Amino acid sequence: MNGTNRYPDIDNSSSGDTRNFGAGRGIIVGTLIHTTSGTSSLDWLLSGSARAGRPASADFLIDRDGTRHKLTRPGYYPYHAGESRYDIYGRKYRGNDLSSILLGVELENRDDQRCTYQQLDSLAELLVIVGLDNSWRWPYYLLGHYEVARPLGRRSDPQGFDWGDFMGRLYATALAAQVPGL
Repeated sequence: MNGTNRYPDIDNSSSGDTRNFGAGRGIIVGTLIHTTSGTSSLDWLLSGSARAGRPASADFLIDRDGTRHKLTRPGYYPYHAGESRYDIYGRKYRGNDLSSILLGVELENRDDQRCTYQQLDSLAELLVIVGLDNSWRWPYYLLGHYEVARPLGRRSDPQGFDWGDFMGRLYATALAAQVPGL
């Protein structure tokens, strides 16, 4: 954007358990949005899930104050879509294939909370940065985890996520960054 981020980025990618990630990420075409359903999720996403025998992670975790934690090493993708299936641009994707083409972003949020404005602004800023880096055009391809999880109804996140509020913030951020297509 202009070289400055409003929200801090912390690179935790070298700390992640490699069992949470697959090698060989190609082009990222969109974003899959998640909420954590709890607090103190950084350890779980970096290594706890692998230790528990249920490898899962995300590309980024966004704290309640908007701080972004980068979790994935370059050239890798996190296992974040789980048991999933979705058609994107006329092609069917499942599970890890879906995880490899969608940026996985977790918002730290208990199920009884609303996502904070800092999280929504930070996510909008992140998506514009990633979108520009990956030559995305407006409109962006955004999905909630509930849209891809199989069987349908298996997942209900993102919880407490106001899509309308977020889309307004994303649009304003993208417009300011002169994202192609606007």
